[in-house]
Amino acid sequence: MTTLRRLIGTAILAPLAFSVLPAAAEVIDRILVHVNARIVTQSQLDERTEVALHEAPPDLDVARRDDVRKAVLRELVNEALLEDRARELDIVATDAEVEEQIKRLKEQNKVASEEDFKKALEASNLTPGKLRDQLKRSTTIQRVVGREVNSKVDLSDDALRLAYEREKETWAVPEKVRVAEILINPGPEAEEKAREAATVAKGGAKFEDVVLRFSDSPTRSKGGDMGTVGKGELAAPLDAAAFSLPVGAISDPIQTRTGWHVLKIVEKMPATYRPYTEVKAEILKKEQETQFQKKLAEYIEKLEREAIIKVSTEAKPWM
Repeated sequence: MTTLRRLIGTAILAPLAFSVLPAAAEVIDRILVHVNARIVTQSQLDERTEVALHEAPPDLDVARRDDVRKAVLRELVNEALLEDRARELDIVATDAEVEEQIKRLKEQNKVASEEDFKKALEASNLTPGKLRDQLKRSTTIQRVVGREVNSKVDLSDDALRLAYEREKETWAVPEKVRVAEILINPGPEAEEKAREAATVAKGGAKFEDVVLRFSDSPTRSKGGDMGTVGKGELAAPLDAAAFSLPVGAISDPIQTRTGWHVLKIVEKMPATYRPYTEVKAEILKKEQETQFQKKLAEYIEKLEREAIIKVSTEAKPWM
């Protein structure tokens, strides 16, 4: 049976950093926080905290559980601020919008009938009516955020290019080198054989021919070609030679645990950066999220400064 968590997860269409709104309390309970004309109640806090803890690791200690409760109370206060702002802006989700979301939920989760839909909701102690209320509230908040926050996120090409330059080291491509090798397997005469190979190669012989004559490496059939490597990918003594010698140079014999090596530097590719056009999509995704979160936090702080917020004695430990 489709769970409420799945149903609600697909219902949230905008990138709000809040959990799904809990259903309004059906009984009179303790008021924890007054936010202008709105209230946050003990039952709302308990319900949302229970959901958050259900999704958290089961072995959370008391301090971490208290942190979860604090975060949940902050979410509820933030939502109250946004709902109050929606009233000021005369923004409200229509019944038609909510019904369209319900329809999409059923289609996406392959809920065949209204009875199946009710059963899925009952598993999470919800009714279709409560779900509609939640969707109406969350959609209203999303419209406020879309108007007041998303509209201020600058994702123009100029802004993305500035972000590219600001974090250019993120897109650094380190120096690389293409090398070919002659490898002599360990043995009593390995060093002497490697020195002979190096002498022949440095004497002007075609390196591929020297490889065929001397090398024991699996790269022998490819003329010793090891391909392109970045700094640190080879054994330390090989790495030092590969990145210090010029293109075309042939190294003296180098000993490693696998034997004796003679390297030829085939090509060098200097350190560079991935071009803006190649990483633009990645920058866009990151900027979309970071700018949104920053501007949302700033917007919430502004609403909070302008609001009248009264915290009860019971809630003060969590605020």
